[in-house]
Amino acid sequence: MYHFYSQTQRGSKSSKNDDCFLINNYIAQNGSYKAQSKKNSFIIGVADGLGSAPKGSFAANYLLEQISQHKNQLTHALILNIINNVHAYLGKEFFCKASTVFTIVYSSNELITVYHLGDTRAYKLTKRNLIQLTNDHTYVQELIDAGVIGDGMRYNHPYKNVVKQSLGGKNGIHIDVYNNVFEPDERLLLTSDGIHDYLKKEEIEGILRKSTNIQENVINLINKSLEKGSSDDLTALVVKYM
Repeated sequence: MYHFYSQTQRGSKSSKNDDCFLINNYIAQNGSYKAQSKKNSFIIGVADGLGSAPKGSFAANYLLEQISQHKNQLTHALILNIINNVHAYLGKEFFCKASTVFTIVYSSNELITVYHLGDTRAYKLTKRNLIQLTNDHTYVQELIDAGVIGDGMRYNHPYKNVVKQSLGGKNGIHIDVYNNVFEPDERLLLTSDGIHDYLKKEEIEGILRKSTNIQENVINLINKSLEKGSSDDLTALVVKYM
């Protein structure tokens, strides 16, 4: 049995919520959603429209709508095709004014495939540790990977919000694809940067381990991020496999 819970809300500095989440065929850019399923497959996602793009919220919602419309026919090739087609459409129709980053997870028979572009994230909580499944496509992450700065400097770096890849942007894209397993008693977490730009990995893990209730997990992640000063849009999505 899979249990799902997600919540998204507009940041205090935002005029609208550019975040969006997907749980199977349900998409939202406001509020929360709770569900469960006995099926052996699911599709989830978090997309964050770029604030610098006037149509960022449209781009985030449009991508997840296209994925959801094919929920019952999804394959690896189809998901990649949808993502690339959305990139081409947004670029052609909106001239880089509709861009989004995203993390999408497709699960089938305990095997998960993560599709990622930008600075949203996917984590997996196991009995032993919290594993970050994605790598940010940001200027600061490039500095960290090159050894120019330490990981702890990411939270206060003046250019921490500079994203190097986005869907619908002017440049070509390289979609990161990660394969993993999702086993009983594990949890998946998807977040937008309004969460993980303000909470360190150990803080996120501590919140998840404090309760097995995924609704409490999400609410506590959002509240702690606000407490730490987050003014960005905030989205967290948790899946528990029992």
